[in-house]
Amino acid sequence: MEETSYSSRDDYTRSGIRNCDISMSETLADFTRLRISALTNAAEISPHITEVTIGPRSPKTKEKVKVDAISNNNNQEFVDLLEDKVGEELRYTLLLKDYEEKLQNNSEDLFKNLLEKMVATYADTMQKYWKNQSDEWKRKSLELRARKLLMAKQLRENDNLTVLEKARLDEQNCQMINQQTIENMNRILDEQNKATVRFAAITDSRTKICMCYNEITNIVQREPLAKEILEKYISSLNTVIGNITAIMDFCKTGTITDKEVKQSEVLSWNIENIKQKIIDDINLVKQQELLNKQIEEEEARQKDIKEMEEQEAKAAETARIEQGLLQQAKRAQSMFYSEKNYTYYKELKSFLDCYESSYKDLLENTNLKKFRFDCQKAVNTPVNALSSVSGMHMRDKFDKLAKLLRGEKVQVLDTFVMASQHPQGLHYCTALLAKKIVRQGDLLVSSNPEAAFPLAAVTVALWSQFPEFGKLLEAYFHRQCPYLVPMMLPQKEGQTDKEFYMSRGYTYNDEGVVEKQDKFLKRMSGIFRLHCAIWIAKTPKFMNASNPHSLRYGWQWLASFINLKPEPDISATLIHDFFTVCGSEFLRHYGKQCTKLLKLLSTEYLAILQNIDEGGPKTRFEVFLQSVLKTGHIPPPNGLLAPNTW
Repeated sequence: MEETSYSSRDDYTRSGIRNCDISMSETLADFTRLRISALTNAAEISPHITEVTIGPRSPKTKEKVKVDAISNNNNQEFVDLLEDKVGEELRYTLLLKDYEEKLQNNSEDLFKNLLEKMVATYADTMQKYWKNQSDEWKRKSLELRARKLLMAKQLRENDNLTVLEKARLDEQNCQMINQQTIENMNRILDEQNKATVRFAAITDSRTKICMCYNEITNIVQREPLAKEILEKYISSLNTVIGNITAIMDFCKTGTITDKEVKQSEVLSWNIENIKQKIIDDINLVKQQELLNKQIEEEEARQKDIKEMEEQEAKAAETARIEQGLLQQAKRAQSMFYSEKNYTYYKELKSFLDCYESSYKDLLENTNLKKFRFDCQKAVNTPVNALSSVSGMHMRDKFDKLAKLLRGEKVQVLDTFVMASQHPQGLHYCTALLAKKIVRQGDLLVSSNPEAAFPLAAVTVALWSQFPEFGKLLEAYFHRQCPYLVPMMLPQKEGQTDKEFYMSRGYTYNDEGVVEKQDKFLKRMSGIFRLHCAIWIAKTPKFMNASNPHSLRYGWQWLASFINLKPEPDISATLIHDFFTVCGSEFLRHYGKQCTKLLKLLSTEYLAILQNIDEGGPKTRFEVFLQSVLKTGHIPPPNGLLAPNTW
């Protein structure tokens, strides 16, 4: 019965310690073993001892050997039982180490409440246990007293003084053993309570240190200035963290004393002081920065006031100089191009570059060579065959080109072509047609000016149906003939002669020789005449649309061109071509305004040309102006289509 009681008490004690902290159980393991050994031996020997066991009156050696044998057997059984319990405790230890990692994430309040509840529960349990032990000891005392009375009775009966002496010694030994057991248990319990309280205090200090360290980390992340300030205290912080970690490791293996508790409290105070110093340093730096900023702002304000006073003194002179330079720059720029026209030219150029890059894959794919060839035939065949022979002929060529641009199937000789067969086919054919029409001005109209009118009529009809085609056409006109922008770009600093001439529309042969002036003028004239024919072209009767690029655009071009600085040959050639092709229609639409413009050209503009141009183009232009002003009539161009042609 006593062995069962001591085992239950031992299990309950270990359970309480295990719930408190697994490292506490390891620390008090030695005390537990000592307690178990002492109590167990006392419990095992007590039933067998009825006489004096030590001193001159001890039993014979044989009886001592018998008692020792019994004790050894019982000790062996206890060792086996203890090993089973140690194995069980090891399993609990492994499980609780896993739980310990999870429980570390609980908050400080939950941990404190749990610890206080555990200590209170443990104290209450131990109080109940000692009450049970006290009751058990009282029962044993009663049994001992009964045995004493029995022995006294035997003494009276046998008149044996030796029995009485043995009883007295037995009572003294039992009291001594019980007293020692109680003292040992009280001492162990006191040590356990002190260790629990000390470990709780150390854990509380560690929690405070962790929370304070987290607050410092948050401050560093929140305040940009804290990173530099933290460098002064990083060594101290590492020392605090290292020391508290060392104390916690010591608690797992060593005996906790008040020294460790005091050290943990000092570490907690130290990290609190470090945090406060960091906050104070940040506030100090902020105040200093604010003060410096105020000083800088005041200095800047004073400097601005001073500079403003100096600027106001020079403002009138600077404004006058800048105004003069601005006017001079505008006058210099207006000699070569207008800002509005040049901006539109750049927009068209950017649009053309982007459009051409949209079918780059089609051009680079060698497997699509036949498709590209068929598309070229579908564009070149109707354009090359186009003439003013009849309206039906022009309608036929228009229908084929319109179907091609819509992605429909078109028959060319014995081949059927459909641009939409490839995702980039429509873009390729549209750009190819616009480029082909502009090239016709160079290849065809420059030699046969009358060919411009049927080509212009079909072009205008397509333009009204396909606005994107018209935008591409205008971009290609600007690329081939920059005078249609109009602009006459000057040679820039560092620009080579070749780059300059190409910006003016000249071409170079394979040997790198620039084309001759007469060939250049003839080519520019052909391209420009085709564009003039587009200005005056009429849409066909079967279309309910007007010319999207009518004569008002020709008026804008002429007004912009005569405001530019005249150039030899090309200026006289293009203005003469304009009135040759568009003059009759121009005079009919604008009447007196046209006449005033012709007079201005014959006086002021020709006076400027006299100083820079002595060639044939200027002479022919001068004769033309004199004839028009004398007769008041401008004849229509040769080859102009009749209004009811198609």
